[in-house]
Amino acid sequence: MSSELILNKLSNSRKKIVVIIFIIGGSTLLIKKFLKRKNKKTEEKKVEKQRSSVDALFFKRLTEILKIVVGPRETFYIVILTFFLVSRTFLSVAIAEIVGQNAQALVSRSWRQMFIGIGKFAAITIPAAIINSCLKYFSSILALRFRVRLSYYVHDAYLSDNSFYKACNLGGKDRINNADQRVTADITRFCEAISELYTTAFKPILDVILFTFKLASVTGWQGPAVMYGYFAFSGFLKKVIMPSFGRIIARESELEGTYRTAHQRLITNSEEIAFYHGGDREKTIINNALKNLDKHIGGLRYLKAWVGVFDGLLVKYWASIMGYISLSMPIYFGLKGNDNKSSEELTRDYIRNSQILSNLAQAVGDLVLVGNKLTTIAGYTSRVSELLEQVRHLKDVGTTPFELDEESLKFYAKGNATLQIQQSNNNNNNNNDNSNDNSNGKENSDNQSKNKIFDNPKAVKEWLQNWRARCDERARNVSYSKQERVVQGGGTYREGPSIEFHNVDIVSPEGRLLVKELNIKVSQGQHVMVTGPNGAGKSSLFRIIGELWPLHSGILVKPPIEDILFVPQKPYLVLGTLRDQIIYPHSRLQMQARGITDEDLCKLLTVVDPAGIILSNWQLDDEKDWFLAFSGGQKQRVAMARLFYHRPHYAILDECTSAVSDEVEDTIYETCAELGVTLFTVSHRYYLRKYHNYLLKFEGREGKWEWSEVPIQERRVNKLENTN
Repeated sequence: MSSELILNKLSNSRKKIVVIIFIIGGSTLLIKKFLKRKNKKTEEKKVEKQRSSVDALFFKRLTEILKIVVGPRETFYIVILTFFLVSRTFLSVAIAEIVGQNAQALVSRSWRQMFIGIGKFAAITIPAAIINSCLKYFSSILALRFRVRLSYYVHDAYLSDNSFYKACNLGGKDRINNADQRVTADITRFCEAISELYTTAFKPILDVILFTFKLASVTGWQGPAVMYGYFAFSGFLKKVIMPSFGRIIARESELEGTYRTAHQRLITNSEEIAFYHGGDREKTIINNALKNLDKHIGGLRYLKAWVGVFDGLLVKYWASIMGYISLSMPIYFGLKGNDNKSSEELTRDYIRNSQILSNLAQAVGDLVLVGNKLTTIAGYTSRVSELLEQVRHLKDVGTTPFELDEESLKFYAKGNATLQIQQSNNNNNNNNDNSNDNSNGKENSDNQSKNKIFDNPKAVKEWLQNWRARCDERARNVSYSKQERVVQGGGTYREGPSIEFHNVDIVSPEGRLLVKELNIKVSQGQHVMVTGPNGAGKSSLFRIIGELWPLHSGILVKPPIEDILFVPQKPYLVLGTLRDQIIYPHSRLQMQARGITDEDLCKLLTVVDPAGIILSNWQLDDEKDWFLAFSGGQKQRVAMARLFYHRPHYAILDECTSAVSDEVEDTIYETCAELGVTLFTVSHRYYLRKYHNYLLKFEGREGKWEWSEVPIQERRVNKLENTN
């Protein structure tokens, strides 16, 4: 029994030891984890501090930005600003001289010299007020000019070579976070801070408090009463003559919103704009918004300059004259015992109080604030410099192939996979149920009301044939470049009348192999329907054609980018008129240069909108928020009218007729055949097979794909082509 008790005691002791070890070990791990997290936060703070610290990198970045923002016009403003700064210095010396003369007049109690001195001071306040107001005006204008130049520079880089698309869609380190904020607010704050750094001049509120206290101690309540009575009068006068800054500033906010919205729309619709190659048009829209903002803010600064003149006269210099009156009251009327003071005492009081009136407020040491200002500017400089560096970097990003991830590399390790390329004539889908074709959200069939533009369907067909002839005439002199374009480390582009893929791999930005060794040829007139599961590479195929993604490998033969048009399911609607929606990315001048009239645009709209609902509600010159004004079907109709306006050789339709009636959908596909537009249609709807010659199916597994021919007896497109 005793041995069992000993064993039980030993086991209990061991249990306690084990528990103690676990407690100590767990505590140690928790402490290590806490210290590691603390060190990580400390490192993050150090990195953030380094980004916005005043060091050699800051001055290097600042110098590079100043080279961009300072041009001939800005140099002129800087010279003028320097002139006014020097002039203010000379005026301060002159005012000090007048103050000394007034002190001498007070000591000698010379009424005549005193009034002459006040007259001189009143005369010099006018140019002083103008100079101080001009300093503020040119400082703000200089900040505005810095902003405009820097913004134009960013626009040229950001809206060229589809960099805006790369910044928003490629992801990773190449993505620009808060691009709209950086391009608008950060640039504005940076430019204002740089301009203010050159002309720093602030008057603290403490000077007003000290002035009031000292004035009351010398003159009694009468001195402050005179001063604040004058301030009340000047405040009333300012209220009478002050312009309506509330309305003007509200308009400025509206224009700022328009400018920011234009950038936000660019980000939201970057892919659609890139497919349309609308970078130049978007740059025009954004620059016009910036010009309107520039003009309005310039006018506002001009008004503030004149208000500054009155502020200087009423609140500063003429208030100083009232200060002289306040200082003279105790001397000439014997207040506060000044009638018994000696000349030396009067001189002492006057010099002391005159310094308070004119010099003490200006004696605030701006050098104390320079360190804080530089730190603030360093933060803005870091943000703006990072934006410029990323924008420059984006010119190269997207021109080199994406790297395959590990999973995709395994497919290549297996060797060449067997790709299913079939020329099948099977008709096993003929009996499929087509009930899904009439999907939810489609419009009802158009009521064929009396058409005011076309008298009958024959007139429509004749006009379309004429439109095709006009488009062919414009394209007659187009020639294909024989020069190949080789992507560094990737595939090769060639120009030609057809679209051909020769051993082309499609790789996503994440490195996923979507399609392997694609080999197809699509000649003009051979319409292709593209199907497959989500993420299989359908849209990626067209990003390769549109050169939004680099060609990873193989050879891609295609016409110039102007001969290929992308029509998405949700069309991009530009800021502007109804006309602009049809001709985008062209401007009205470009449309007119091509010999196209508003009547032609109305006929194009009538083709896709036979009932004339769009033209009955809006004129071509109407400006609306078209995204809200149009229904889903009207958006797609306008997008198809845009396609017929440009009449490219190839069009990519990405579920772009899902919201229109079957009748209008038939009209759209028939019109494409009439105009000789070769279609790539992304759709899962069996109903649309009849408008295509071939089917391209992406399986979404190991890059496999299938190419098959639509049976001749199913094709309606051949019948349409034979009738032309």
